[in-house]
Amino acid sequence: MTMLPLKNWKILNTDSSQTIIDVILNNRDLSKDHLDEFRLSEKLYDPYLLKDMDKAVDRILQAVKKEESITVFGDYDVDGVVSTTLMIKLFQKLNCNVQYILPNRQTDGYGLQIESVKQAEAYKTQLLITVDNGITATDAVRAANKAGIDVIILDHHGQEGELPEAVAVVNPNRKECTYPFKGLCGAGVVYKLFHALGEKIFKENDFKQFMLMHLDLVALATIADVVPLREENYALVKYGLKSLTETMRPGIVELKRVSGLISKEITPIAVGFYLAPRINVAGRLKSADLALNLLLSDSREKAFEIAGALNNLNTKRQKIQESYINQALNLVDKDGMRDNRVYLVIGEDWEPGLIGIVSGRLKDKYNRPVIAFTRDKDGNYVGSARSTESFHITEALSNYKDLFETYGGHQKAAGLTISEENLSIFLSEFTSYANSILQEEDLKSSLIIDTVILPEQLNTSLVKIIQNIGPYGEGNPEPVLILKNIRLRDIFPLSQGKHLKFIFQAGGRDFEGVWWQGGDMKDAVAFDHYYDVVFKPSINLWNGNENLQLVIEDMRESEE
Repeated sequence: MTMLPLKNWKILNTDSSQTIIDVILNNRDLSKDHLDEFRLSEKLYDPYLLKDMDKAVDRILQAVKKEESITVFGDYDVDGVVSTTLMIKLFQKLNCNVQYILPNRQTDGYGLQIESVKQAEAYKTQLLITVDNGITATDAVRAANKAGIDVIILDHHGQEGELPEAVAVVNPNRKECTYPFKGLCGAGVVYKLFHALGEKIFKENDFKQFMLMHLDLVALATIADVVPLREENYALVKYGLKSLTETMRPGIVELKRVSGLISKEITPIAVGFYLAPRINVAGRLKSADLALNLLLSDSREKAFEIAGALNNLNTKRQKIQESYINQALNLVDKDGMRDNRVYLVIGEDWEPGLIGIVSGRLKDKYNRPVIAFTRDKDGNYVGSARSTESFHITEALSNYKDLFETYGGHQKAAGLTISEENLSIFLSEFTSYANSILQEEDLKSSLIIDTVILPEQLNTSLVKIIQNIGPYGEGNPEPVLILKNIRLRDIFPLSQGKHLKFIFQAGGRDFEGVWWQGGDMKDAVAFDHYYDVVFKPSINLWNGNENLQLVIEDMRESEE
């Protein structure tokens, strides 16, 4: 039987003299004026604070004036596809000769490669602009220079070595850039270019209209790329979600339609769970060009057709993904790795574009680092790793870098390629290493709780104010509260027992709670017992009525 609580709790505030809103703001280092109305322009930094922005603008203006051939090189994920879309929209508006190249995840890999430069050369490219990549493309940029192609890099990834010898490298995370906000995604960097360039080429009203009309795409990419929703990103997403809700862009309208979101308010959850996966699936299973064509489409009929194709691909992806995950779960049980503190699973014929989802799902289920492997076309094994707060996966992998063909990543995610002959050595040694480093306590995930709340403080009016602190996401997490010592009066299974609905009593009131995916907890609780309940406050709209609802994260029997 499952034992409660499921996680280690950390309650940030127990002082009832502070207001709930003040506590939530303080926990996120947000000022009290965070809830005040603001203009978007008030929250955006001067784009010329980005190093090389002046050089990028000057070179693009030269290309426009001389009617040069321009090629945009993007990436196959949402941020890369959106960034490419934005650049193409800009050059189309300026009546420029623009081409694009999106790499294939399976055959080309990530980033600008020499082969892609050859393709740009075949297009007779004079100016090559990379978006959402390029900061590490030293060899490819050198090849472009040799071919007489100027390169502008618009990227947001960290600088690892020497900068490529490009005309301009616009990246808030390059070492010499003092731009005050480092959290922009690729599309955010492109939007800063729009700001800098637009002021020079458009009349004031046209400039404002151009900036506003593309906020839907910028918000989509910012949420999908899981960058911090702080400062500029917070403002872009706050305004961009309104734009996503109201947009008439055919590709987004049809994407919302197949996602069941027509006439609904678009939230970060709607983007992350419904819109973004249907864009990402193109690059995972087919070609990112399909998603790009959707976003570029000016025709509802064409967008309808592409959105349907993407939706079908996404359904296929979900089925394949579930099959892979079940295979991986069986490997954990059958291969004697259940007691290991890292899980390394291999599917010889798994799609490379889906192994990150496999490792992520297992990481979430078992709260330990996971690497999922499959074979590539060269016979090597490619791995996608996902990890927890307590285990820096890329630093751990660096101990075995001599075994890898390539590797890279950050604290919680990484990728690697390893030869067949080195794989068994790595599997054995890395498992031993993780088993020695990770302690049993590390395998129990933490649950950060903003504050204790009293029953009399909790109502729909408070929840609406809490909702206005959002949009929530990376860097601005959705508030988590705790009600202590409340009586469990009733339990109802939902969706054939997959979820649970609870009725609690406290302070002379009933509180309704739902525990999504919590069906296994039914036997861990008992009627008329008293519990401390950790939850996210929400409002359930049913038949036109607003009702307070507790979305349960965890529970434990009360000690009081």
